[in-house]
Amino acid sequence: MELNFLIDENYLIYHVLRSMGPDSFSSQKHQKDVVNFQNFAWKTSQNSYNFLIGRITPNQLSDENIKKVVSDLPSFLKKLKNSSEFKKISQQTKNYLQLCKKQWHQNFSKTSKYISETTGLKLDKKFIIYITHPSLKNGNYIGDNQIAWGHSEEWANYITVYLWHEVLHSYFDYSDIDHAIIELIADEELRCILNKDKYPPFVGHPHLEKTKKKILPKWKDYLNSKDRDIKKFTKKLSSLK
Repeated sequence: MELNFLIDENYLIYHVLRSMGPDSFSSQKHQKDVVNFQNFAWKTSQNSYNFLIGRITPNQLSDENIKKVVSDLPSFLKKLKNSSEFKKISQQTKNYLQLCKKQWHQNFSKTSKYISETTGLKLDKKFIIYITHPSLKNGNYIGDNQIAWGHSEEWANYITVYLWHEVLHSYFDYSDIDHAIIELIADEELRCILNKDKYPPFVGHPHLEKTKKKILPKWKDYLNSKDRDIKKFTKKLSSLK
């Protein structure tokens, strides 16, 4: 399996501009720089800013306005990329990319062995990881073996655990059962293996905690079994309510 870490500047700008309000931040570190860049972009062109992040009103969808904003977007993005405000954001994100790569590769031998033995999955895919600013929340499997990722390191090996979480989404469906199993594999078991911790208590999405509690006894039996096939295990739990 291979992860290719990269920064797409247009996507980075889009993610920073849309990440408004305290709930968007994973850390207060660099928060001032993020807000300064957002303010610069707003002063540069409110119309382009709003259109880029999808915050639009009906009158902005007129044919005339669409033509104008589409023609203006390249210039808008160029001005942002050339600004001192963006250069700070860019450098902070580049530093974070190096941290992600380093931690992932340091842990890969141990973690890939665990994932393979625990799930029976064939780990032969190649992924593109679009890195965004570390002070802003981002963690999504966006399809076609592509992942968007950015988050502060809340605890040791956080990057590794949640990159595996997003990788596993490419092997599973989108039900709460599937998502809960992904969390038991990565957020719980892998986290505790790497950090010498115990669960419960659980981490991860609060709305999945009830499902994980229901699954837990069967999950422990599965871990103690010799024949591990996560697809068969998931199918057996598909009727769980």
